[in-house]
Amino acid sequence: MAGLKVSGMAGPTGPPPSRPRAADPAGEVADMIEPVVPDRLRWLAGLLDPGPGERIVDLGCGTGSTLEAIAGRLPRADLELLGLDASAAALRAAERTLGRLPNAARLLVQADLAGQVPLADASVDRALCHNVLECLPDPDALVAEAYRVVRPGGHLVLSHSDFDTLVFASEDLELTRWLVRAYCDTQQDWMDAVDGTIGRRLVDIVGRSRLRVDDVQARVNLSQRFQPGELGYAYAHNLAAVLRASGQVDPAELDSWLAGLHRLDARRAFLFSVNDYAVVCARP
Repeated sequence: MAGLKVSGMAGPTGPPPSRPRAADPAGEVADMIEPVVPDRLRWLAGLLDPGPGERIVDLGCGTGSTLEAIAGRLPRADLELLGLDASAAALRAAERTLGRLPNAARLLVQADLAGQVPLADASVDRALCHNVLECLPDPDALVAEAYRVVRPGGHLVLSHSDFDTLVFASEDLELTRWLVRAYCDTQQDWMDAVDGTIGRRLVDIVGRSRLRVDDVQARVNLSQRFQPGELGYAYAHNLAAVLRASGQVDPAELDSWLAGLHRLDARRAFLFSVNDYAVVCARP
């Protein structure tokens, strides 16, 4: 999760979701820095592979889009969906999202995932945590908490974007490389820690826990238009905003870089990608 980051925890009183979302000063989730990526949500839901009647928790649920995708895999089966997030504004949005689901009981809880998860031991069948670990001071502690709340035989999907894999087709390759690295390593005010390469370290993190690794997967999020609502557009503007605020880059240089991306888009030559990594684990 370096710049403003993507889906997980959010809000001015606790870490927002990893690099994708910013809460506005009024405490409302007005702008999702990273647009919802339906293919990503379907991928995560498929890795979790929920069964009828199961109790599922999303640790860092944001506005509830992933829980909605999970429920969508079992439209005729009852589920109990739990969403934990640091942001009250995100949870209000999640309530609206999940309110559209006729088949799912839901419970949304405001919780700082840097501390103890407010769930009983062995109380959920499956857990998901996407784009949260990077901003936590102790990622291992949250994984240990996930182990505690998942029942024996239950599963956890731990996933994260690796922000050092951000790729922008641009007119200035060396500047783009420098900007991506700086963005990846910049700790913002709302973050307790920063590790923009944590996606590639998930296997190591799980390996230090009591969980069993069953599968490791990767996917590429691809965007070919530099337009509002597109993933690459959101990341480029977030990167520019973060580095402008940090004082690391001349604002005019950032404006010139963004203008170059617009020129590439005008001739259909723009391309953006970022890699997601996921570890599917089980509690023995």
